[in-house]
Amino acid sequence: MNAESPGAAYRLISILLLPFWLLHGFFHGRSYSLPSYLRQRISIKAGTGSPLVWIHASSVGEVVAISPLVKALLAQGESILFTSFTATGYQTIQNIFSTQLQSGIAPIDFILNCRFFVRRHNIKLCLLMETELWPELLFQTAQRSIPIIQVNARLSAKSLQAPIFIRYLLRRAITAITLHITRYPQDRRSLMQLGAEDQNIKVTGNLKSSQEDTETTNRLIEQKYLLLASSHEGEEVLFLQHRPDKLREHLLVIAPRHPKRSEIIQKQLADLGVEYAVRSQSQPVNGHTRVYLADTLGELKSFMAYADIVIMGGSFDQTGGHNIIEPAKLGCAIITGPSDSNISGDIEQLADGIIQVEDMPTCWRKIEYLLANPEKAKILGDSARKSTQQQTHVLDAYLAEIRPYL
Repeated sequence: MNAESPGAAYRLISILLLPFWLLHGFFHGRSYSLPSYLRQRISIKAGTGSPLVWIHASSVGEVVAISPLVKALLAQGESILFTSFTATGYQTIQNIFSTQLQSGIAPIDFILNCRFFVRRHNIKLCLLMETELWPELLFQTAQRSIPIIQVNARLSAKSLQAPIFIRYLLRRAITAITLHITRYPQDRRSLMQLGAEDQNIKVTGNLKSSQEDTETTNRLIEQKYLLLASSHEGEEVLFLQHRPDKLREHLLVIAPRHPKRSEIIQKQLADLGVEYAVRSQSQPVNGHTRVYLADTLGELKSFMAYADIVIMGGSFDQTGGHNIIEPAKLGCAIITGPSDSNISGDIEQLADGIIQVEDMPTCWRKIEYLLANPEKAKILGDSARKSTQQQTHVLDAYLAEIRPYL
């Protein structure tokens, strides 16, 4: 299949959007103390001459998820350029890999930036994590006869229901992709709905469950607690408003999906009259603390590991859910809400290792039951861990599909 250009309409829109992209790059880099962010987004940074594998992941979660695959490729002697879209994703790459590879920020999806980026790096293969389908960047990459593989490939329900022009752009972007390595059969169906050809799709499992979790985690607070993880706007208040009186003394740790929302959440907690402490301000948890706001990056796994129960955010709004594989690998008792368009396959995989509820009142009833019956919570967590341990072959399956393109 030949790659199709984004088209004149998109390129005109990208010219109009360019000032906004530049402003976003300036302020985003500034807010995360990364002055090189904008410079990298406009592709001023030159690459090296050696052939390399370019790996791109959007943000922190995707960077962490694809890291086992990156480590495996490094072990095979591959030279790698690893890019992210966000400053936090870029910082995570540097924290994990240091000088083992080249790291950078993906260019703005504007024809000159993308063309410059691809020409300045000697790329032999491109691996895209999940849903990073930038039309111009993919087209310019394919124009250089570089194979593009979509890893852990999926399309959200929002993408399939997007306006006609967005779906048109996605269809064109997909024509640049050589191979889609998907998680589940439903991902195959979604990709085919947008024009991907069946012979270019391989179903191998979720890369997020590819390795056993052997990394040790430190306990950050001594008290017993519930964890509301990766929550979105509105979910924290909804969760607290439905909390039964008998559980108001039980410590709740809130780890928002976007820590920059910390000040907003603090105001909401104050308005609700809730005693709280803030992790980023090094405030201690004491006997009066009812909510501990974990507004930091890189510590979610540690909070998950010692929680009585993990309630996954992004599932009580329209987001479609977040990564439930990570807490499952830790043996956590997990509850998720009704919004599951991003994780329905993972829920099916975990089977009896997760509880899905229809609304917040039901969520609290399940929490009450598990707290009153800790042996049931342990069974739930053990079942979740066992389900992920049965998927440790997935990394080898991904490598087998990628190897011919190296």
